[in-house]
Amino acid sequence: MAEPDLEEYKALTSTLSSFYHYGRWAHNELISPRRVKISSLTEQDLKLIPWYPKHIDDLEQCLRMNEDFTRTLALTIAQDWGAPTDPSQWASCTPQDFEKVRSILLQLSREWSDDGEVERQISFTKIIDQVCKLYPDLPTRQKCKILVPGCGTGRLVFELVKQGFWCQGNEFSYHMLLASNYVLNHSFVAHNHSIFPFIHKFSHLTKRVNQLRPITIPNINPGEIAQLEQSMPEIPYCELMSMAAGSFVDLYGPENMGEVSDTYSEDAQANEFRTENAAYFDVVVTCFFLDTSLNIIDYIKTISHSLKPGAVWINFGPLLWHFEDDGNMSYIKRLSADGKRDIVPTARKGLELSRDDLLSLVEKMGFVFEKHESGISTPYCSDPRSLGGFEYKCEFWVARKT
Repeated sequence: MAEPDLEEYKALTSTLSSFYHYGRWAHNELISPRRVKISSLTEQDLKLIPWYPKHIDDLEQCLRMNEDFTRTLALTIAQDWGAPTDPSQWASCTPQDFEKVRSILLQLSREWSDDGEVERQISFTKIIDQVCKLYPDLPTRQKCKILVPGCGTGRLVFELVKQGFWCQGNEFSYHMLLASNYVLNHSFVAHNHSIFPFIHKFSHLTKRVNQLRPITIPNINPGEIAQLEQSMPEIPYCELMSMAAGSFVDLYGPENMGEVSDTYSEDAQANEFRTENAAYFDVVVTCFFLDTSLNIIDYIKTISHSLKPGAVWINFGPLLWHFEDDGNMSYIKRLSADGKRDIVPTARKGLELSRDDLLSLVEKMGFVFEKHESGISTPYCSDPRSLGGFEYKCEFWVARKT
């Protein structure tokens, strides 16, 4: 097996391991410390909260049901993706991988449950309405090519396809890719799966029962796509959705970006894919995505490169720069003026622009704003029944490539 395949195998199977062994990690994080706490209380103290030991027992039961879900996901996707179905043959995972599984449960609630409807209305519905206004004629929407980088577990892509658009999701995270694969391809009715995404949160609770409540996903049947095609055979709904795994910059950026790093390689397949996607899309939709960049200039170059002349970029999201506190350094290859590749150091953080500076940069890089709204409040992966949470002030814009 070639070295790149070995790396891909390790990345895939370590992600599978994190889903499969999530229950053991979660028990050590949630249950064990609280049983120790209970044992340290005096008998008099424990009489003041006699319900607490039973609550921990209930939490453990919910955790086991989460474990049933994540283990089934891991074994099912391993078979789908041609990996061994024996977990002992998978690569080991890190504590950060387990944290990603915990966040995936919340992401599934945001994108695929009734509880996430409010968040989706603020962001997804706003985007979808705008795209539909740009392309009001349903029969011709299939000719409109839409790209959604950082598509998470795929709900926005799915909803755009339901509206008749050809849509490709792009996602770098194996955790997101495996979860979206499972929901879209192994959910045969609405509310097919039950999870307990809020058991990891002990703050801002109104009632302890809210922490234990199940969330059913998906809240719609993904098979609706096939039903739509039966009712409107002139629109090939089942052929309109695709997913591309990998770095957004690597798969869709210009060939002579100037830098070759972890997010931009010289891989032959990536080069071919990015050549095919040059000036290919009519719309690029970024939702809670721009602030995940190591270099926002690379993101905007890539968006521009993938769009046709006169095509549209729709953005919704905050500016919570993900690498602001990342002190790690790395080395990249940079194209010098004489055409040579110089190896230079770079920091993961360092290009965290203000909103006004970002808007100015977008214009300098060849876009004209046709619509811009600022300060749109929304939570993200929140519990709608909690007493508190973080509210983002988001930017929404429609910009056209000149």
